[in-house]
Amino acid sequence: MRAGRLGTAEIICNDYFLLLLGLYFLVGVLPQALLLFTAVAWHEGCHALVAHRLGWQVKSVELFPFGGVARLTRPPGRGFMDEALIALAGPLASFFLALGITLFGLLLNFEPAGLLFFRQVNLILGFFNLWPGLPLDGGRIYRALRAKYTGLYRATVEGVYGGQVLALLLGLGSIAGFFFRLVDLQGLALALFIYYAARREGEVAPYMFWQDFWRQRGKENKLKAGKVFWLVADPALTLARVARSFSPRSFNLVAVIGKGGRLEGILTETEILQELLEGGNNTLDALLRK
Repeated sequence: MRAGRLGTAEIICNDYFLLLLGLYFLVGVLPQALLLFTAVAWHEGCHALVAHRLGWQVKSVELFPFGGVARLTRPPGRGFMDEALIALAGPLASFFLALGITLFGLLLNFEPAGLLFFRQVNLILGFFNLWPGLPLDGGRIYRALRAKYTGLYRATVEGVYGGQVLALLLGLGSIAGFFFRLVDLQGLALALFIYYAARREGEVAPYMFWQDFWRQRGKENKLKAGKVFWLVADPALTLARVARSFSPRSFNLVAVIGKGGRLEGILTETEILQELLEGGNNTLDALLRK
């Protein structure tokens, strides 16, 4: 449901979030529901604010019970460290608000139940989102830092694994807690959401890889020319698998090495990319035989 606009960004309340607020209302804890909404909105609003200050276009912010999804457009020339700063802004904002509540309670010399709940929500929101798995903030920080060493695609895949591990732990913990009558099944619903969202991140990883590849290629071509990056590959590898190892800072050549270390042939990145664009994801051996 659309909740309004903040500048150019559209604010959307996810249906699951609205359902949770409705359940809180039915059981008579509407104030806690409003505090939860405020904590999530503050967390996501700080993401959007930092993104805007860094020159990113904030298209929309969708609010979920334990965070949200900001749809951003990266400006030309900005690196992935921006993503780390934007992601870190949310947990830091939650911790800052929790600290402010604590100091306010100390000034009053007592802490009302509502403020105690609000502080706990912000602490949980901050720590939970620091888990190094996508789609959480910690996963985006991990990807931004890791991509420098492994490339964007591999860093995204690792972040997806981190999110799926968290989903598995949450799901098993929720089922066990429900069996022993310690907790309800809200954790299971959250686990399913995280698993689904992590899988979606994995599905767009190839698109992000090629977007970053051509962005860096355009930048590097202005600086250097004639630099070649050699890859050595087995003939049975698929073209897509090899292409994910391409360096955007160089022209890529692939030496296909068969049994006994025999050179089967050499393929250029142009040949491989052309075959992929035509819809073929054959093996290197099949392309050599064309």
